[in-house]
Amino acid sequence: MFSTLNESSLHKTLKIFYANHYGGKTEVQVEKWICDIVCENETIIEIQTKNVSSLHEKVARLLSLGKKVIIVHPITTRKTIRTFNPNGEEISAKKSPKRESVYSMLRELTGLCDILLHENFSLVCPLITAEEKRMQSEEPVQSKNGRRRFKKAWLKTDKSLLTIDGEIIFRGKDNYLALLPPELPEEFSSAELSRTLEKEGKPYANLILWILHKMNLIKRTEKKGKRFYYKQKK
Repeated sequence: MFSTLNESSLHKTLKIFYANHYGGKTEVQVEKWICDIVCENETIIEIQTKNVSSLHEKVARLLSLGKKVIIVHPITTRKTIRTFNPNGEEISAKKSPKRESVYSMLRELTGLCDILLHENFSLVCPLITAEEKRMQSEEPVQSKNGRRRFKKAWLKTDKSLLTIDGEIIFRGKDNYLALLPPELPEEFSSAELSRTLEKEGKPYANLILWILHKMNLIKRTEKKGKRFYYKQKK
């Protein structure tokens, strides 16, 4: 009764939604790849709920062919977790205290820095409310992707979309530079950036600087002690 496929309910629902929104066909082959959505104007849309950087080879090739490419990566701002026993009976339902944000999403982009500013590339991040299903196990187990540091007594079986509550679009340098607060001084370190970021962004100050520097949007100006200082490139 549980989904065991790589494509979750969330992925399927978003694929249908954006295919209808942009007017495209799903599961279309382009060269060696199957693309989630191909629109009438040949814009290609890829739905990627995790491991966004794994799309680098595919997206880079499609861009080199002159295609417009959109990656849709949802940000789960609210989530309900429903846990079931092996017989399929629900044993608990609770709201998750974890909330994703535009800042936590940046970890997904570290392998795409060289294509994020391509004139034909866009990143669309729907802000969603989701439901996650878990199946309880008798013994602590490793996750299917093998990433757990510690084994847990459950496995995630599916994730589904409840609502789309908004959308953040990254297209061009101004959208990425908007991650820097306007009150930031002209030259700044990670400490200044952390102080001016909203609460949920503070832990990601170093990541923001790393990505913007990798994208060649900011430059290092000097080093004071152990801290590098940066400023926006003109």
